[in-house]
Amino acid sequence: MNKNVFSQLAAEFEKMEKTIEFQSKIIKAATAHKSACPCGFDQSAFELPKLKLDDCSWAEIAMYAQSGMADKVFALGDTKKFTLTDGTTISARIIGFNHDKNKNNIVLPISFETVETLNDDFQMNPEYTNKGGWQNSQLRKMLNNSIIELLPDDLLSVIKPCLKETCLGGGSQKIGMTSDPLFILSEQEIFGRKIYSIGGEGKWYDWYRQENTEYGKCKQNGERDWRWERSPRSDTATYFCDVSGSGVANGDSASYSFGVSFGFCV
Repeated sequence: MNKNVFSQLAAEFEKMEKTIEFQSKIIKAATAHKSACPCGFDQSAFELPKLKLDDCSWAEIAMYAQSGMADKVFALGDTKKFTLTDGTTISARIIGFNHDKNKNNIVLPISFETVETLNDDFQMNPEYTNKGGWQNSQLRKMLNNSIIELLPDDLLSVIKPCLKETCLGGGSQKIGMTSDPLFILSEQEIFGRKIYSIGGEGKWYDWYRQENTEYGKCKQNGERDWRWERSPRSDTATYFCDVSGSGVANGDSASYSFGVSFGFCV
């Protein structure tokens, strides 16, 4: 047998053994906590063992997500490293469970955001305008056309498009809807309230809701970085909201170049 084929088979068997071992733990935990109820046991009466994201493939993560067990077997804030097609490495963090929905109003089990920003900086728009908001922005088009092509195939295959609410900008108070595989967070999703945005652009993610959560980001190379939010700034028709490298809410011209930390759902 070809050595490469043998190695691939060995890796697949190892994954299967891990899955079977973990599922055995779940069964043992469940049967050890039976309730007096004739219908079976109380699933809320025990804590399932947690899996490490880095020990799982994206296919395995998706499997647990679709089973409805994601919030039981994975921990909020856990991270998984993956390699982009340009050869650089980046990490994704779980920032929420059962938080987002798709355009058919179906709940998406796991919401991720990259821990680091991409090493390249990007304009929100080439001109000094936030008219059209995130929906019509250049960055949204780039994120879901060229930037998404940097993702490895195994991750791309499990990402589910996510519906997001965002102000249409240009001085408008209207909210527009977008559905994309990749997105960037709104001010409200990060800080839990409106500061420079109009608000109403999604809900506070559980990861950022915790005390002492780091709001600032670094590039993949470790350099502190400012990053865009998808929220237009409410008091001007030219600015979008952003987060400084130290984690402070701010807003700057759409034509400035800042970092991108993107989110996605599985």
